[in-house]
Amino acid sequence: MENLNSGILAIDCSSLKSLIDKGDVILIDVRETHEFEYENIPGSFLLPLSFLDKSVFPSIDKNRVVFMCAMGTRSIAAIKQLRMTNLKNIFYLEGGIGAWKKAGYSTQGGKFEALDWSI
Repeated sequence: MENLNSGILAIDCSSLKSLIDKGDVILIDVRETHEFEYENIPGSFLLPLSFLDKSVFPSIDKNRVVFMCAMGTRSIAAIKQLRMTNLKNIFYLEGGIGAWKKAGYSTQGGKFEALDWSI
């Protein structure tokens, strides 16, 4: 885990995978619905950045909360929006779902598979 100059904490894929396996993390995907439906990390919850409202965000203090997106940019924006809440142990997935896949971890969703039309 790395502390960026802005005070926002990043978590790498292997650390996140370990937390997921232990059940010690709430993973929030801040991408849009169509992106989430196409492909997501198993166990993640969808809360698009476009609908994020700090006034209704629940207080979560028993688990780490990790925000994730495609590359990390929207996750950082989500954390900045939520800074004035009671959330503790907030991180973003460094490199987003792209880094997750590159690290060899599984995803789920309705990914389009190329069809073989040569029947």
